[in-house]
Amino acid sequence: MDVEVLALAGAAAEALLQAMVSDGWASARARIARVLGGGDPERVPAEEAELERSGQALRERELPASVLAGHWQGRIAELLARQPERAGEITGLLRDLRESATGPASVRVGGHNNGNLIVGDHNIAGIRRSETR
Repeated sequence: MDVEVLALAGAAAEALLQAMVSDGWASARARIARVLGGGDPERVPAEEAELERSGQALRERELPASVLAGHWQGRIAELLARQPERAGEITGLLRDLRESATGPASVRVGGHNNGNLIVGDHNIAGIRRSETR
């Protein structure tokens, strides 16, 4: 997978998590669900439900932000792999999420680069270890 796609998906996932704890989550969730639906209106309700479950897990601290960010990065990267023409839409969504992120809470996705890259879709993930020199 293209590094630029992963970078865009990672930035969008982090902005998505921030939106989950913002005042405008309900409207952001609806828009994000439409984007993740990949143009299929029948998928939107399922996407919206999954987004709400993730938002609740984040707000109630059931899962670490890094786990949720990795999940959504994978979902967004998978969408971009299937429909690369949607990169502009994801970029616009990212910009809008960053501009509208307001509220009493904030999310920080942190960590360090240990040379491992988690790859896969939202159902299956694998770890590729980089060789140390």
